[in-house]
Formats: sequence, structure tokens, C-alpha cells
Amino acid sequence: MKSISLKKLFLLHSWVGIVTAILLFIVCFTGALAVLSRPELKIWANPELHQLNSVPSEKVTELINHYHTLVPKEFGENIHVYLPTGHNTHLLTILFESHDGDENYEEEAAYAYQFDPRNFELVNEYYGAAGYFYEHRKTDAPSFIGHFHADLHLGRPIGLILTGFLGLTLLVSTITGLFIHRQLIKELFTFRRKKELDVVVNDAHKIMGIWGSLFHGVIGFTGAFLGLATIILLPAAAFVSFGGDQDKLVAKFTAMPEPIITNDYQATDINAILIDAQARYPKAKVIDLTIMAHNDANAEVYLRLIGGDAVASQLLHYHGNGEFSKSMSSFGDIPGPAIKVLELLFPLHFGNFAGIFVKLVWALLGLSTALLPLSGMMMWLAKRSRGSNPTLSELAYQRWNRAIIGSCGGLVLATAILFPAQVLLNNLVPVHMHNAYFGPLFFYSWLAWCLLAVLPINYHRYLQVTMTLTGLACMAVLPLNLALSASHAFSANNVLVTVVDISFLFIGGLFIYLSQRLVTKQLNGVTAKATDEVIV
Repeated sequence: MKSISLKKLFLLHSWVGIVTAILLFIVCFTGALAVLSRPELKIWANPELHQLNSVPSEKVTELINHYHTLVPKEFGENIHVYLPTGHNTHLLTILFESHDGDENYEEEAAYAYQFDPRNFELVNEYYGAAGYFYEHRKTDAPSFIGHFHADLHLGRPIGLILTGFLGLTLLVSTITGLFIHRQLIKELFTFRRKKELDVVVNDAHKIMGIWGSLFHGVIGFTGAFLGLATIILLPAAAFVSFGGDQDKLVAKFTAMPEPIITNDYQATDINAILIDAQARYPKAKVIDLTIMAHNDANAEVYLRLIGGDAVASQLLHYHGNGEFSKSMSSFGDIPGPAIKVLELLFPLHFGNFAGIFVKLVWALLGLSTALLPLSGMMMWLAKRSRGSNPTLSELAYQRWNRAIIGSCGGLVLATAILFPAQVLLNNLVPVHMHNAYFGPLFFYSWLAWCLLAVLPINYHRYLQVTMTLTGLACMAVLPLNLALSASHAFSANNVLVTVVDISFLFIGGLFIYLSQRLVTKQLNGVTAKATDEVIV
């Protein structure tokens, strides 16, 4: 490749990274945690799920049939049941929905009943707009982080467009980075960890970029698609094929078409359907089911399964009498390789296709993806503040570093604070008030740490304090659980709870150890510099 072309690619690679570095770190860091948010961290965050294996199908059937008799007839046409598996709500939730509303609501209305999965006591009941219920369901620290990763809590369409655009920039950076590194084989195995910090960062950037290039490319592409599909691609497809009518497009390809109600009574055998689904796919989990025209001769039941031998989620279709119809993707029973590719995008993005080991690998690689733009920014700053004719003053260099530590380190600290806060909320605050705490706690602590960057403090000390506080927040999780909770690492019969509690302790200790190493290295560097000046 000609040198002028390489120079253009290098400029493109550099400026894309510089412009989006902090935002990319934010999205990729929270994405690495979002990989484990459901179901692992969500189960840890909700004591109701600690001792739960599965909800008996007989009990689910009994509750559906009982509460179906308590709601108006039109609300039995669409029943959504969310099982407490850690993939959605932490409570067993039965929602009776009317798409046409009722005398009080012109929009979709719902009756919702939520039960503690440990004893099936009614915990919460709701009547009102269906959209309001979904928007105000109880959240927790893992869910909050997962939603923040998806749209930065900016909502649609702005949030999804922004994260989708960042996916595209990651893809561009990955491709251009491979082209500009001409000595790929040599750089694959070059890591001079005992050299000065600039050299270490340079080598680490190249190693993470080259070794993880396939992963970074996949995450960039799938992230761009998941962010932009519903905002840009869906309206575009509707415009081309259905004259801009998105409802017609969705109705054409919906996996769960509305049945024709006959008003002829026939009991919907939910118990038999759940038992048959587990017998067909014993390694998979049923996470929710939708019942249409309950107890009608034309009743249809759809079960969503995740895990087992299937890479992507499955949708099982049953007739109301318990007869199995077919298994299909979440997009419906649509033939063709394009659908097969589409249904792989979500599991590929979050590593939900081969067990916990792959998810851990995805989380670690996600952290490396987050560190790539930061290391690239550090290289860019170092290059412009060194040499005989630096274009960046020492004061500006200090300010840039404080800005990076405040924004990126502040994000890490704010995220870490959420987990001990989760323990405190579980034990000291009523459940219905939890949602009011996570947003302010996260954003205000992040903002406060960003504002510290304005002060003329040494950025090495700033980084050390950030890492120390992050470590202390992580290490506080286990002691708080021991002091306040009856379900913790040494009492819960759930291995997951034990592993998560101890992992927080280990991660916190690692942060504090690295912060002390940073101070030692800084002091050694100052001593070496002073010695050189004396010799001169």
C-alpha cells in the first residue's frame, strides 16, 4: 500500500479515536458489565432469586386461571407471564393486557399481578396503562447498567442512534488499525512492560487491538445494528415495502399473530404446555409466555426459551389444547439465511450462546475494547507533548489527563458504588422506592468526580484516589452483605451468590493494589529524574 494511503488511514484512525474515545469507553465498559447483568448479576442483586430453581408449572397455571376470573373479559385476550429466571423481572409477573384499552384508557391497558417466587404471595398489583407498567418496573444495579449501555439513558431515538453510531466508529477504528500496522506478526508478541509508561501503553494498545480485532469488529458491527435497526432500518424497510406504514410491516412479520376469537369455551392447558416444553428442551429455560384468547377454542400459546443447545432464543408455538405446533426464531417462522444471521446478532453481541465461560471471555474482551480508545488517546497526548517542538503544553497535557480520569475513571467509580448501594437498598429501603435511588446516585457521583478534574491537582494522585475509592466500593459489598443480609457468600446455597460476593472482594483488592503500584512507580520516576538532573 502506498505511503500516502497509509497516512490517510492513520489520520482517519487517529481522529475517529480521538473524537469518540471517551464515549467509546463509556459504552464498551458498561457493555462488558452488561454481558453478565442477566441473569448472573441480576440473580445476585435480588434475594428473591437466590434459592429459586424453577417455578412449578401447576402453580403458574393455577395463578393464571384464578386471576383471569378477576379481570374484565377483554383483558384475557392477551396474557403475558414473566417467569423469575433473572432474564426479566425478579418476581413472577402475570399481566392481562387489552390492546384496545377500556372505558378508562384509550391506549393499551393492563392488570398486572406480581408474586414472590419463594412463597407465591401477592406482592404488587397494578391497573393502568400497559406502557407505564413496563417503564416503571423495579430496576436494580445490573439492569440499570445494562439499560445505560443500550441507550445511555437518553431514550429513543437519540440514545440508540448514538450507541449505534459508536458501534460504526469502533468498526472503522478496528479495520483501519489493522491496515496501518504493517508489522502485525512482530507487534503481536511485543510487550515491553518494564519500559516507561508511554512504551507500555503503546505496546498494550497494539496487542489489544490486533489480538482482539475479530472481537472488536463483531462488537462494532452488532452494536451498530442493534442500535440503528429499530430507528433507521425498520422505518426504511416500511417505507420501501409498505408505503411507510411500520405497523403493517410488524404485522406482516410478527411471530405471534392475533387469533380469531370464537367465544367457544375450551380450557387452555398451560400446565401441559410448560411440561412439554421442558421435556423437549431440558437444558433451556422458559423465560416468558404469551397466551392469546385464553380458554377459547382458538387459543394460542407462545413460550420464549433461552439457553440449551440453541445459540439464539427460541419461540415455541402451542395450540391451547396443549398440542405442539412448531419452534421458530424470535423473528417468527421466516425462511432464509438472512433471518438466521439476524437472530445471531444479539447472542454474539452479549456472548449469550455457550455458557458462563464464554460470557466471562466476552466481559474481559469487552474491557480490552474499552481500554483501546483510552490507550490511543494517551498515545496521541504523549506524542504531542514530547519532543523538541511539542504542540501541547505541560499545563494542557495535565488538563487532558484529568479530563480523561474524571470522565472515564468517574464512570468506573460511579458504577462500582451501585453494588454496595444495592446491598443497602435490599436491606434498608422498601422495594417500591429502589428506582428513585440508582439514577441520582450514579449520575451525581459521576458528575462530582468529573468536576474535580477542573481543580489543578496532580493527575497521578487523581488517578490513584479514583482507583482506591473504586476498590473500596467493591470490597464493601461482602462485608455489607455479611452484616445486613441473611443471604451472602457464606450462607446462601447458591454458588452464584458466593462467587459474585468473593469476586467483588478480589476486584476491589486488585484496584487498591494497582493504585499503590501507581504511587510507587511515580515516586521511582521522580527519583530517577532527580538523579539524572544531579548527574547533568
